[in-house]
Amino acid sequence: MNASKPETSPSQAELAIKSLEQEISNSVQGDRLTNRLTKFTPRTEAAGEASETFGELVKKMGATSIAEIEKLISDLQVARNYLTAEADRIQQDIARYAHLSDTASASVKIITESLGQWRKGNEALRNAVSGDSRSDIA
Repeated sequence: MNASKPETSPSQAELAIKSLEQEISNSVQGDRLTNRLTKFTPRTEAAGEASETFGELVKKMGATSIAEIEKLISDLQVARNYLTAEADRIQQDIARYAHLSDTASASVKIITESLGQWRKGNEALRNAVSGDSRSDIA
């Protein structure tokens, strides 16, 4: 009843385990390869559909950003038009101010000259009146 077991050395056991692991690995790799081949053939259409779906998703996500950018561009164009109009208005105001300043300076000069002539006329008149008075006294 005692069945004798064949005795194996540890190195033989290790070799047997390695060989068994190798067979399992090859079997799994073979299964994976056949699964890959069968999966790739029908998936080319699915991959095309997935890329189209992905493309549509990107377009939808990009549409929001594009709309925001277009709105910003529109706002910037409005701001540019406003600033251009303001620059024109300020240039016209500066031109009017320069003309007004020149006119005011000319008016002040005319008034100053007129007052100077009146003063000279008054002095001459005083001298004439004073001269007549002096001649009467002498």
